[in-house]
Amino acid sequence: MLELYHAEPVANSMKVLLCLKEKKIDFVSHYVDLMRFEQHEPAFVAINPNGQVPVLVHDGAVITESTVINEYLDDVFPAIPFRPANMVDRAHMRVWNKFVDDVYTPALSMIGWHTLVRRIAVNIEKGKLAELLARIPLKEQRDKWATVAGDSFTEEQLADSKRKLGISVQKMEAMLKNSDYLIGNQFSLADLNTYSNTASLDRLFPDLMNPTATPCVIAWVERMNARPGVQAALAMPNKVPDALRVFGA
Repeated sequence: MLELYHAEPVANSMKVLLCLKEKKIDFVSHYVDLMRFEQHEPAFVAINPNGQVPVLVHDGAVITESTVINEYLDDVFPAIPFRPANMVDRAHMRVWNKFVDDVYTPALSMIGWHTLVRRIAVNIEKGKLAELLARIPLKEQRDKWATVAGDSFTEEQLADSKRKLGISVQKMEAMLKNSDYLIGNQFSLADLNTYSNTASLDRLFPDLMNPTATPCVIAWVERMNARPGVQAALAMPNKVPDALRVFGA
């Protein structure tokens, strides 16, 4: 039995939903409402002590971390493979996925927390906020909520995050110059792990991503949007306001 605990089809939840839908794998969906802090409820923390989605449960075994989950799915369900057969290409894919996890996603996340999650945090009564913070297992997550509920991130931090977004999109543009997908012409985990960061970036940061500066990235997003697996993933439950969806908050 395959179960997925996930939020909206954005951010890390989107990565795994895309993989499952593209591989045409049946699974039991458990929606976790992040805006109601269900990820910090005792029942969920019993499944993932870090209190984060997505979480895959396969025949009782718990797998966490979206990039690792997708690698696991590719190992266990190899009928539709998402890793290149060429080992050099596979290494390039893993390097890119590491860059996405270490640089691209944290940069977008910081801006999203400052711009959008802060609207929620500053309106939570201080006593209630302290209660909510006490339930968050990871110190890093507690710190982010406390930061955006207070003075938030500095202008220097936000500017550096936007700089990293620009570098990320330009890297993608170079990778897509002569191919349909990020690792050659084979649809891979690199595309699955990058789509949720990039799908709305032209709307959020038109100075960074636009038809003139990044035509290949724009074409890649359109190519991804047309895939049945992407469309099926986007049709999954979505209870978060559109303003928050674009950042996956």
